Amino acid sequence: MVIDFHSHILPGIDDGSKDTEMSLEMLRRMKAYGADAVCATSHFYGSRRTLEHFLSRRAGAAERLFEAMEKEREAEAQAGVQSKDLMILLGAEVAFYSGLTRENEVEKLCIGDSNTLLLEMPFSPWTDFEINEVGSLCFDHGLNVVIAHLERYTGIASEDMIKQLLRLPVYVQINCESLLPVFGRRPWLKMFKEGQAKLLGSDAHNLSDRAPNLGAGREIIKKKLGADALTEIDRCAHELLKI
Repeated sequence: MVIDFHSHILPGIDDGSKDTEMSLEMLRRMKAYGADAVCATSHFYGSRRTLEHFLSRRAGAAERLFEAMEKEREAEAQAGVQSKDLMILLGAEVAFYSGLTRENEVEKLCIGDSNTLLLEMPFSPWTDFEINEVGSLCFDHGLNVVIAHLERYTGIASEDMIKQLLRLPVYVQINCESLLPVFGRRPWLKMFKEGQAKLLGSDAHNLSDRAPNLGAGREIIKKKLGADALTEIDRCAHELLKI
C-alpha cells in the first residue's frame, strides 16, 4: 500500500488547498502516481486555537471534501469510468508548543485510528526542554511520534539537539521535495539507507509550487536505494497507521 504520509488536502482549513476543486485535483494527481492512502495532516497550532475548535473545523472540511469525492465517483460511474477509491486518514501536523504534553486529549490529533502523531518541531533553536517534551509524548503518552520533514530543521536546531532527538524512539518523515535536487539530497537518502528515516510525504499544499510529488520522490528512492527501500517505507507507514 502506497501512503502519502503528509499532506494538506483538506479545503479551506490552513495554508493548503483553498477549495474542494483544488483538493479533488490534488487527489487525482495522487491517484495517478499510484497512491492508495493519503494522510490529511492539516496544521494544528495549539497556541492559536483550541483542540475542539480545530477538530470541528477539520470535520467540516473533511465533510465537504468527502461529499465532492462522492459526486465525482457518481459522475465517473455514469460515464462508465472506473477508478480506485483513495483512502483519506484524518490527522494533523501538530506544531510543537509548550503545554502540548499537558493536553489531555492529544491523542485526538493522531492520524486515523492509530496512536501516531505527526509533530512539527520549532523553527527556532531547540533546547533540552523540547527534547524532553518529545520524550514525554513517546513514553508518558505512549504515542508513535513522527518528526515531520526533519530536513527543514538543519541550520536551525543544532546538530547536537538533532542527535538527541533521534536517540528517542521517534520516526523521521522526509519531504519528497528534498530528494529532487541532485545536489543536496545525499544526506536524506543516507538516512533512508541507514534506517534513520522511515517515512515519505509530499507535504502537498496546492497545485503549483507545492504540488503532490510523492511519485517523483519514490522514483528517486527506487533509483538510488532500490525497490526494497520503498517496500520498507510502505511497511513502516502501514504498521504505524494500522491499515
